[in-house]
Amino acid sequence: MAQDIASDFAAELVGANAVVSAPAPLLDAEARQLTFVGDTARFAEAFERASLAGAVVLAPLGTELPEGATGSLILVENPRAAFGQAVARHFAPKAAAGVADTARVHPTARVHESAHIGEYTVVREGAVIEAHAEVRDHVVIGRGVVIGEHSLVKSHAVIGEEGFGIEKDADGNNFHVPHIGSVRLGAHTEIGNFTTVCSGTIAPTVVGDYTKIDDHVHIAHNCRIGRNVIITACAEISGSVVIEDEVWIGPNASVIQGLTLGKDSLLGIGAVAVKSVPENEVRVGNPAKRLGDNKK
Repeated sequence: MAQDIASDFAAELVGANAVVSAPAPLLDAEARQLTFVGDTARFAEAFERASLAGAVVLAPLGTELPEGATGSLILVENPRAAFGQAVARHFAPKAAAGVADTARVHPTARVHESAHIGEYTVVREGAVIEAHAEVRDHVVIGRGVVIGEHSLVKSHAVIGEEGFGIEKDADGNNFHVPHIGSVRLGAHTEIGNFTTVCSGTIAPTVVGDYTKIDDHVHIAHNCRIGRNVIITACAEISGSVVIEDEVWIGPNASVIQGLTLGKDSLLGIGAVAVKSVPENEVRVGNPAKRLGDNKK
C-alpha cells in the first residue's frame, strides 16, 4: 500500500492509499505504479501525466497533486533516494541464503548462515563471509579475506589475490613480492563485476563501510579506502593510495601510487592524479589540476 511506503520514510501521503503493484519510470508510470520526480518544473508534463494516470509519485516536500489527478503523492526530501530505497525494500529480488552446489568453500572459511554464495564461486582458506553478505557467481575470495555484513560482491570479481609487486633479484631478474596481507571489506560495501581488489603486502587492503566500487575497477595492494567512497567504472587505484571518507572518483580516472585523496574530494572523469588531492577539492584533466571546491 502507498501508506506503507510513506510510513517507511515518516512521510506524508497525499491522495488515495492505493495498492502499489510495481515500480516504473516517470514517463511510463500507470495506475498503482510507484515512480518519482525530483524537479516538478523540469518534468511538469510527465509528472502531470503520471498523476492523472493514477501513479503513486514520490515527490519533493510541498508538491501538490495536479487538478483531476487520480494518483497520490508521497512527499519526501530526496525523491530519488527514497525511490531507490523503496524499490530495494519492496520490489528487488533477494538472494537466498546458502552456498550454491557448484561453489567451493574451503573447510577453514566461515560463511554466515544468512549469507549467499553463488554458482562456481571459490572461497579460499580462512576467509570470512559475514551476515547477509551476497557473493554472486564466478567470484574468487582469497585467503583470509573478510567480506563485511550486508555487502555485495558481484559476479566475476576477484578479492584478495596478489597485487603486482615486482622487484629484481641478485641476478637482475624480476620476481614477484609475496602479498599475504589479504583484504578487509567493511559493512554495506559493494564490489562491481570484473573488479579486482588486491591483497595487501603484509597488512590488509581496506575498504570502508558503505563504500561502493563500480564494475571493471582495479584496486591495487595496500590501499586504504574510507567510508562512503564512490569509485566509478574503469578507475585504476595504484598501490598504497589512501582515499579518505566521502571521496568521489570518476570513470577511467587513475591515481598514482602512494597518494592521498582528502575527504570530500572529487576526481573527474578520465583524470590522472599525480599529486595528492586536498580535502574538498575538485581536480580534472591529465595531469589532474584544481577546478574548484566540491562542497561550498
